[in-house]
Amino acid sequence: MPCGEGAVGAVGPMRPALCEATMPEHDHHGERELASFIRAGAERRPDQAFGDYFKGQRASCALGAAYEGMYRLPRQVEGMHPTKDLEWFFDCLEGTVRRCPGEGCSKKLVLSAIIVHLNDDHRWSREQIAQWLEAVNGVANGAARPPTASPNP
Repeated sequence: MPCGEGAVGAVGPMRPALCEATMPEHDHHGERELASFIRAGAERRPDQAFGDYFKGQRASCALGAAYEGMYRLPRQVEGMHPTKDLEWFFDCLEGTVRRCPGEGCSKKLVLSAIIVHLNDDHRWSREQIAQWLEAVNGVANGAARPPTASPNP
């Protein structure tokens, strides 16, 4: 299953009990903070997953890493999907349309789908995706150059 598929609802133990108490209704966050959460989650699971949110105990895709940055997850979460909390907290994921910055690519999709596309199709590292998110913050249509340095995945 692709990294972004099936992210519509709570899945068993992945739904934190205190999410409503810790995230006030008016407190939504943008691309720069999303980049920070991707980096934090990537530190907890150093390997990158492609095609799934999580693989084994050490790998996550970019959106899986963002979710891991929001919550402390159990080590074994393979096959589980983030709840709607991720899209609620980062309303830019579904409320922002971006062009794919991949060379020669003309896709224009909501931000969550572009992140999945960059992760799974272009094989951008989570750090490259985070750098791009910071670069496009405030840039019309998200047309930005991919990061120049190729970070270690």
